[in-house]
Amino acid sequence: MSKPQGPYSRRKRLIAAAFAIVAMAGAPALAQTVTQPVQPASGPGGADYSHADVRVTAGGFGFNAYYVFEPISPKPASAPLVVITHGYFETSGYDTMKDLIMHTVRKGNVVVYPRYQDTILTPCLGYLVNPEGCISSALKGIRDGIALLQSSPDRVQPQLDKTSYFGFSFGGIITANLTNRWASLGLPQPRVIFLDDPHDGDGSNLEHTLDASMSGIPSSALVQCHSGSESVSATGGCNAFFPRITHIPVSAKNLVETYADSHGSPALSSAHGVSKSQPTDAYDWYFVWKSFDAMRDCAFSGTNCQYGLGDTPEHRFNGLWSDGVPVHPLTIKTSGALVP
Repeated sequence: MSKPQGPYSRRKRLIAAAFAIVAMAGAPALAQTVTQPVQPASGPGGADYSHADVRVTAGGFGFNAYYVFEPISPKPASAPLVVITHGYFETSGYDTMKDLIMHTVRKGNVVVYPRYQDTILTPCLGYLVNPEGCISSALKGIRDGIALLQSSPDRVQPQLDKTSYFGFSFGGIITANLTNRWASLGLPQPRVIFLDDPHDGDGSNLEHTLDASMSGIPSSALVQCHSGSESVSATGGCNAFFPRITHIPVSAKNLVETYADSHGSPALSSAHGVSKSQPTDAYDWYFVWKSFDAMRDCAFSGTNCQYGLGDTPEHRFNGLWSDGVPVHPLTIKTSGALVP
């Protein structure tokens, strides 16, 4: 005669049966990892590229080196010019800005990339020594890169009347000063300027290597200055630059702040350098690339302005995590200061 089964024994048999059923059906994952947004298929920042490949040419030597990038497959006769300037400590190559460069070129632009350093001491030592050496090297790289493009009909000719400038970190300081001095230096007039965390390493965060006045930047230029919440300075970076461009209408300029977001994996950082190749993430596609693309569209054809300028839903939007939760939106201002 079998022994009666108590409640505990029956519970064990039910649990065992449940596990057996799961095993037979194939156990599903208990929870799916939430992932970042993918690059949009089209539009500003999107993957609808008009060119399949990029022609890369290196020129110059030492701290006067430069690179030129042209769209090919197909190769246009001419294209708008974009000048992209790296941050301090890049002494060879173009790896830190590579993904931004390739995206920009395949969207139908030529890029000149002045590589203004060959050691951390030459041709300048940031704010500790007169920065004009680095500014002069960047200027030479830009001029030589444009001259190379104009030297042969085999090259994609730069549309100098459609010139945009992008600068990261110390390259942002250089970009601000060069676009401020464009007329006296004979540079193409800046139509669009994007500064990502402009910073000269000044321990007081005053960015005293910025020109004291930025009145040389054309009032017609579209300007965006970004600082990440993990690196924003109360008195430096964009907060040092923005008060110097009061002559630019509020409709044509923005202070922009990004934020860390760890809702999914990998987490999004707003530390210094969201524009760097690291590898690419949602802040590239939905912020840097999207905004810079849209600002050029707005300047040259009057389209997509809402994606690159103004405190609009399209500009603030940074995509959706895979579970549908929005990535932390941008803070966008036209006056005041970004808050650390």
